[in-house]
Amino acid sequence: MKLNNLLRRTPVAWLQVTNNPAKMLIAIAGVSFSNLLMFFQLGLIDSLYNSQRKPINSMNADLIMVSSKYSNLGALQDFQRSRLYQVMGVDGVQYVSPMRIARANWINPKTRNGYDIYVFGVNLAYPSLNFPALIQNTGRLKTLRSALFDRNSKKQYGDIAKEMDKNGGVLFTEISGKQIKVIDTFSMGSTFSADANLITSEDTLLYLLPKLDKTKLQIGLIKLKPGVSPLRAKASMQSILTEDVMVLTKDELSQLELKYWQKNSSVGFIFSLGVLVGFVVGSIIVYQILYGDVMNSLPQYATLKAMGYSDAYVISIVIQQSAIFALIGFVPGVILSMGLYHLLATVTKLAIYMTVTRALQILLLTFIMCVGSGILATRKLVQLDPADVF
Repeated sequence: MKLNNLLRRTPVAWLQVTNNPAKMLIAIAGVSFSNLLMFFQLGLIDSLYNSQRKPINSMNADLIMVSSKYSNLGALQDFQRSRLYQVMGVDGVQYVSPMRIARANWINPKTRNGYDIYVFGVNLAYPSLNFPALIQNTGRLKTLRSALFDRNSKKQYGDIAKEMDKNGGVLFTEISGKQIKVIDTFSMGSTFSADANLITSEDTLLYLLPKLDKTKLQIGLIKLKPGVSPLRAKASMQSILTEDVMVLTKDELSQLELKYWQKNSSVGFIFSLGVLVGFVVGSIIVYQILYGDVMNSLPQYATLKAMGYSDAYVISIVIQQSAIFALIGFVPGVILSMGLYHLLATVTKLAIYMTVTRALQILLLTFIMCVGSGILATRKLVQLDPADVF
């Protein structure tokens, strides 16, 4: 019975919304624009933070050894290579694999301009990074001066994939004054630390940068036997290692990396401020629309109150209007944001995509924004006396 009564009610709020199509479109456009701003800010900051974790998540290891002075991948500290081989005696260790990471000077083969590039020198005896191109080209990388180039690097490094197609699948260029041959590409993407990435064998990296200390490493990869607890193995390792190194799980190292950039860069604050701006813009637009509608419809609202309808009922009409604006405005907002994400991913090579969690977050913010504006717009209705109007 209650449902039938509800269905028989006149949809006053909906009629108010659709009564003036121009105002309705303005309100929906305002909500959609606000959604677009918030989606843009949250999507971009998530993609930037995810890009920082991608090199670490790509490492084929259960535990990772780094210097105890580790702060971030862009400022790696060396530690003695012998430290990594100390943990070989720990029960449950399957193998260890050294990795060198260094900066070098990349020469764009077309413009001949030089740019910094991040070079990963890997041990080819074991799969160090989870990239199909590395696994497929392990044998070819054993040849000195061979390398894989990150096709998601910044544009100034050149369209390497296209140039390789023109040259039969390989490309010759220079790294720190020495010739190198790019034999394939992989996909990682730029980070705060590096605009471009290159993978070579450890021997090739030492050839390119002979001043590197051969007795020291920047990263040590530790692979455990199936079924061995990483936390238990980590505790065993720390008990035999000196304080100059530490052993972390990939998740722990990723969190350490993320915390560094959250604390030492203004990115989080800037994008959070952008979300706030989008929220405020949408609130102002919806408030102006609803307040104007309330003022123009004061005689009608006064009539309802004179007929015995309560303040709560009259206010609920405006709240329902704001909820309708939120729901309808969200739809084009999320569709436009998905298109924007695709464009940004294409242009910037960042891993930016729509997630259900983010969509629900923005939907909740949209309802708070619209309903909050609706509540503010009803202040006049609470004070409304039908006798004053008529």
